[in-house]
Amino acid sequence: MTRLSLLAVAVLTVVLWSDRAEACGCFANSNTTVSPVIQAGERILFAVRDGKVIAHIQIQYSGDAQEFGWLLPLPAIPKLEVGRDELFQQLGQRTQPTYVVTRSADSCSQPGGRPFVLGCASYAPPSSGEVLNGGPEFGPQDAGALPPVAVVQSSVGPYDYAVLDASDKQAMITWLNDNRYFIPAASSSAVDRYVHPGAYFLALKLRTGKSAGDITPVVLEYPAAYPMIPIVLTSVGAQPNMGVQVWMLGASRAVPRNYHHVVINDAQLSWQSQVNNYSGVVTAAVAEAPQKHAFVTEYAGPSSLMKDVLVADPSMFGNEVDLAATQTPVEFFRYLLDHDFVDFNGRMPATVREILDLAFPVPNALRVDRGINQTEFINRLDYYLGPFKTQNPDLFANYNPPAFEPVRLAAEIFGTFVKPMRQANDLFTEFPILTRMYTTLSPEDMTEDPVFAFNPDLPLVPRNHTANIRSHCNGQQTTTTDQGWSVSTLSPGRGPGATRIEILKEEGQAELVVDNSTAISEALTVPMDMRTDTPKQGCTTVDPVTLIALAALVASRRRRR
Repeated sequence: MTRLSLLAVAVLTVVLWSDRAEACGCFANSNTTVSPVIQAGERILFAVRDGKVIAHIQIQYSGDAQEFGWLLPLPAIPKLEVGRDELFQQLGQRTQPTYVVTRSADSCSQPGGRPFVLGCASYAPPSSGEVLNGGPEFGPQDAGALPPVAVVQSSVGPYDYAVLDASDKQAMITWLNDNRYFIPAASSSAVDRYVHPGAYFLALKLRTGKSAGDITPVVLEYPAAYPMIPIVLTSVGAQPNMGVQVWMLGASRAVPRNYHHVVINDAQLSWQSQVNNYSGVVTAAVAEAPQKHAFVTEYAGPSSLMKDVLVADPSMFGNEVDLAATQTPVEFFRYLLDHDFVDFNGRMPATVREILDLAFPVPNALRVDRGINQTEFINRLDYYLGPFKTQNPDLFANYNPPAFEPVRLAAEIFGTFVKPMRQANDLFTEFPILTRMYTTLSPEDMTEDPVFAFNPDLPLVPRNHTANIRSHCNGQQTTTTDQGWSVSTLSPGRGPGATRIEILKEEGQAELVVDNSTAISEALTVPMDMRTDTPKQGCTTVDPVTLIALAALVASRRRRR
């Protein structure tokens, strides 16, 4: 029996950083750019066009394919297609907040003598709540007489799916059970809030013969006033402090419509340790908002940073008609090679590889006698089915592959790979502003579904942040953060997790709820001899003569003792 898990089923992705070190000594104008570890259990890209929401949803799952299932409440019958993981890979990289650390040092002098450097530290980084502005607005669907429970049943990509009428909970659950789905008892009450006339559920599972590795993002398009994440249903399978990452495309900056907005206190960030506590700082800041319902805006700016990233130009991948017109497997494969289906490292998209693996299995004799596996065979298909086959006909004597069907193969490749890539790529030309928001939520906090909207009056938010770490003559250091806080090694980042807690509406400026500036300032008292209000420029190195003289002086003093 297939288990139907929830939207929250995910494997947290952790980015591992390699160790780096800078030599001890006087340094100035050096910098280190780091990006924080982002742990996202859910990653979604929303856009709104002509009263319809377009949602690209990355499904992250680890486990037995037979145990995989997905249940998603929707306000209307959706159009469903498969998406591409490449979208989220590029989105994650290109919109990720970065933290640039510059370094400087005080100029330190002996009284009456020539300047010299006392030393510096090395740098070795370690590896249902209150609705603020209206709640979700699905809008009842005027469908007249209620349809049968299963409104739509079909398949797309690796999935079988059904769109279910959600006006009657028991009828829906009965259908799921009868069709080899299983809903854990814990999810029963979470489903209740989504069951009402005019509501629907999308039930998704892997097709027979598919593995967990075949799971791909899904693309939904459906009528709705606002994008929404059904986080209450997610709570059944969520982990503590689960990361939720949302991108919004539109004409202006996006905002959480019924959640608070927080600006993190960047004095809390471990600037000297590659900001490796980023998610913890976000969690602390969000926890200070009412009901822990808040998002951080990590980027709001031009979407052009993603323009033509997925598809470099309109001619990339060629066209389906030309691929379908190829006459032989060798010609078919060479068309793929010539039209960017293989990258510079010789890698082919997994979806395309799967199609070719089924169409062109490696001959058994070639596998046994020559040790050629399926991967190598496909990677050099034009060679093995071309010159190699001509020179070694005996290895292909009993080879009976499936009939070569270029029209069908071309349709599969363009339908499951090229079309989704092109559609996703075009979004970043159609919509000029891209917003990235992030939060962490534990199951007990998932009591209200976050809804998102746009506000043309708000300023954009850069993703790049800079701090300066200044070394002082007494061996201490002071970090001046992007927000202007001075953090001493004697008084490391303390105080509130959030600099500000706000309400962002669909027009006008932010409505301030809490301003923690005074509390943060009081927690970051810097000794007068380490203040950097009027920093001295540059740092002076010691010439060899001075070093020799100093060494002699130290030796002389030791002898006198």
